[in-house]
Amino acid sequence: MVGGFSELDVAEVRARYPELELRPDGALEGAVNVEAEYEGRRIVDRFFVKITASNPHSIRTPALYEIGGRTKGIGSKYRLRDLRSLHCNRDGSACVCVKQVEKQKFPPGSSLLVYVEELAIPYLYGLSRYDQDGKWPWGDYSHGSLGLLEYHADSLEGQSATDIAETINTIKQDHADWKIYRKQIRNPSAKRPCPCGSGKPFGRCHTLAWRGTKRICAEIVRFNLKHLLT
Repeated sequence: MVGGFSELDVAEVRARYPELELRPDGALEGAVNVEAEYEGRRIVDRFFVKITASNPHSIRTPALYEIGGRTKGIGSKYRLRDLRSLHCNRDGSACVCVKQVEKQKFPPGSSLLVYVEELAIPYLYGLSRYDQDGKWPWGDYSHGSLGLLEYHADSLEGQSATDIAETINTIKQDHADWKIYRKQIRNPSAKRPCPCGSGKPFGRCHTLAWRGTKRICAEIVRFNLKHLLT
């Protein structure tokens, strides 16, 4: 193991992305050329990134950091008040997908190359498209906790008690806003201000997340998980 990555993982990724160098701290860092096409739109771009085995926001996936200044530049270009609009966490790591989707795109046992190809490159493609168009190229979930709630509103599959507990524990990591989310999950109200901070009613501002909140509330009752809201 090298910094949490196996030597095979590092070798596979560097064979495909040779400008990524292994640093003394175990991180992979360097340039990544993005050549990808989604829904008929081809993008050729170049990003400077860092990939670490440790991810403060996920127990499943490595962490991706865009370190070339593109994210901040895009935020300034479009006068974004919060870089979380670009799916960027407060610590600078990228939110490459909503947590529940990680299971599908990066199942247990997946290689580091799978992470790069299935999660990192699509994220960077989306960032490049945002730079050009001022919006994400696909109907994506919102960043962070709102995205988790939206996922639960959209999901057609039944959620297990473990899934619900994981969602709640992930939202708890958003320490600054946990009290707001806890109040909504305990007693959902469409008229309270949206957790995003817009000041608009939750039910009208992030309607899908509002629906997810109601569903999570019902599941907590069904599975007797009220202790998670303490």
